[in-house]
Amino acid sequence: MNHKKLVESVKAHGPEALAGLNGALAAKALRPHELDLGALFIECFGYSNFSHCRQHLGDCASRAHDVMTRARVEEAAGANSTAAFLNITQQFAYSAVLEAYDVPSRVFVNAIPTRPSKFKSERLPGITHIGDEVAVVEEGKPYPEVGVSEDWTDTPETKKRGMVARATKEAVFFDQTGEFMNRLSFLGEWLGVNDEKRAIDCVIDAGETANNQYRYKWRNTSIPTYGDNSGTHTWDNLANGLTLTDFNSINTAWQVLVGITDPYTGEPQNVTIKHICVPPALAFTVPFALKGMVKRTAPGYATTGNPTGTEIDNPVGDIVGNLQVLTSQLFRNRSGSDTAWFMGDVGRAFEQIENWPLTVTAIGAGSQLEFDNDIIFQSKVSKRSTFSTRQPRAMVKCA
Repeated sequence: MNHKKLVESVKAHGPEALAGLNGALAAKALRPHELDLGALFIECFGYSNFSHCRQHLGDCASRAHDVMTRARVEEAAGANSTAAFLNITQQFAYSAVLEAYDVPSRVFVNAIPTRPSKFKSERLPGITHIGDEVAVVEEGKPYPEVGVSEDWTDTPETKKRGMVARATKEAVFFDQTGEFMNRLSFLGEWLGVNDEKRAIDCVIDAGETANNQYRYKWRNTSIPTYGDNSGTHTWDNLANGLTLTDFNSINTAWQVLVGITDPYTGEPQNVTIKHICVPPALAFTVPFALKGMVKRTAPGYATTGNPTGTEIDNPVGDIVGNLQVLTSQLFRNRSGSDTAWFMGDVGRAFEQIENWPLTVTAIGAGSQLEFDNDIIFQSKVSKRSTFSTRQPRAMVKCA
């Protein structure tokens, strides 16, 4: 990577050049580890300042601070070297974090849709369905009047999470850029792990706190995601004793879901099943439940010798649909079970609510940390969000 051309382009074209840099990093035409903080410092502030800092580490932070401060004053009316240094570094820092954060192995986060929000928590208003109130109207008689009633759910409060990575003078002047980028990658990786754990907790109804933060809060009542039809849990989506073995297990779980009705109209709900969530212990059982041939012996015939039987393709795909398998060791660790499995539409049942997505903010020299700890550059990674149960009737738990 040509650091000189990059700095010149950012100074000359500003946002356009940074957008191009961001695109190149997103397309992986450039990789975060190609950045050299030392080379970037030289192109922004000159080799003499870099050389002085390298040879006199005792006053390195002070010298860097003076250089950046002077650059801001001298270039206030034109191209700003300090801004170029920070903006370029921030693009690479964001790419390093995102590359480690946004990986396919976050299977549950990727299955749950994200909705932006401006509020800490929300009351989502709705109205009940009218139901089948269609009646025959005799000649000259008035049409029957139908109406709806108020309905609502409350979402949990969003929480802010984040961490900071700092580049010391050694990272800039002793060629330790790779170490700094590794720290940024760790930030992205562990923020991603935290998101995945919270997504799983939402699916399995583990909750983040003692008050079960992610649960369905319907009409001022917090209701467990899974349970039998009793009390405030007015539907049955818990199949106790149902072990995952073959297509019969899928059939039984499907029958539980299609048996759930609308709480106001009593009509059957529209059932769309897209996911089956299993621990690793059941991962190799899933193909026997979803694929392969099914053989059934016709009743009433001999059971010895050569009984009459029929062999067909597994009917799950034709009747239920093609299910996406969601599994991970993290799922087992959060659920604490090798036998519990879940089926339904994860994207319809749950959502992630974001006040702001993963954000990387950079700040350069000039802070107290620079004086106390020789911090030349620091990058903050933050996100504010929560997971929420939107429609638990779209899932069934089998244990």
